[in-house]
Amino acid sequence: MRAPRILFARLPTDTRYPFAGTLPFAGGMPRPARTSLRNIERNAALTENTGNMVIGESLSRILELDRSQCCYLNLPQLLAADWNSERIRDEIKKNFDLIVFLMANAIRTDYDLSDLADAAGALDTDFMVFGIGMQDALPPTLSALPEGSQRLLRLFDRKALVFGVRGLETESWLHSAGLRRARALGCPSLYVYPQNMLGVTPPSWSATPTAITSGHILSRSPRSLKLVSLFRENKSHYVMQDELLAVARTCASPENLYNDATGQVRTEVCRPIFERILGTAVPFEHFWYFQNLDAWRVFCTRADYYLGDRFHGGIVAMQAGVPGVFIWNDLRARELSDFFKLPNISVDAIGAAKADELAASLLTNTAFEEFRTAYRHRLDNFSRTLGEHGIKLDSGNPTRSPMTGKIGRFIRNVISRDYSLISRRF
Repeated sequence: MRAPRILFARLPTDTRYPFAGTLPFAGGMPRPARTSLRNIERNAALTENTGNMVIGESLSRILELDRSQCCYLNLPQLLAADWNSERIRDEIKKNFDLIVFLMANAIRTDYDLSDLADAAGALDTDFMVFGIGMQDALPPTLSALPEGSQRLLRLFDRKALVFGVRGLETESWLHSAGLRRARALGCPSLYVYPQNMLGVTPPSWSATPTAITSGHILSRSPRSLKLVSLFRENKSHYVMQDELLAVARTCASPENLYNDATGQVRTEVCRPIFERILGTAVPFEHFWYFQNLDAWRVFCTRADYYLGDRFHGGIVAMQAGVPGVFIWNDLRARELSDFFKLPNISVDAIGAAKADELAASLLTNTAFEEFRTAYRHRLDNFSRTLGEHGIKLDSGNPTRSPMTGKIGRFIRNVISRDYSLISRRF
């Protein structure tokens, strides 16, 4: 049986300009090396929140498929290019065996999915849905959502081979709204490197630890001020996900805002901007921004732990074998953290704690034993669900990785030391 030809729909995998022509085997273009405001704006439009890349790349990394006959495509762009329903149906059916919809927190009152519903409604090819979830709690009826979102969810429930949602609360809400085929499978981004996820252990705490964090520091909110307060006495690096564009539009010389080769943002440029926004000193040692996930993961190996208010920023760290604590302020992050038994805490529960002491209290051997038990169960269920439809995982054996544990910490320290020599100067 040949490997399937899969069309992956919706989310980006990195900052890459898609080919707008029609030539076969034509790849997208990498981002330009310049960091002018114009280029930053164009790049940001491709990925928006760079956490989307973590979801977008996930299933294409781990499924057995015919890679030379698969691609990514934003289906609504076909409608924008004046393709009618018949052409969309026929061309996709001719070229692909399966469509995979990679989704995020799209079940929300302020997000209308009409364009995707229009394009998906034209399809006559088998499809699966993964990762869709709720932003906040909703009354148990679809009528709370925009009309296009209602149409899309009904289509998923009626026609999808697999209607996979982020967690149990989204599953329960959809069932209460009459969409009974929704299944809680988690976000597929957690299944990309199972050997690393299962091998994560607590930090050694033998020396002054280094933390990675990320959050929402473009507004003076309780959650942003709490994050800043957490790291006042601890060594930390802040990874931006969607703040760079706002900073670029504010600073006098965006051409020199960050180093595209290393991902390091000029601290002396962006720190004053964040401090004006927040009205307080910002303690992070350095700021970073990544438009490629491999670079992001390698960077994470220089840290001892992640503690932050961005769920997928923490998943990048754990994919690299670095333990993480997930701060949540809404349903989406809490639902995913609870689904996998990841160490987590609400913004309100942090109190006056500092980062190292909070991480030490949550990143325990017991916590990771609970996580590993839950993770194996979720991964088995995910694999079994795909297997019911002839789709196999190609992600290796989920065994202990050599990049984790004591040996892994030594290797990560060597990588971190070498990486710091490269990126120490701008």
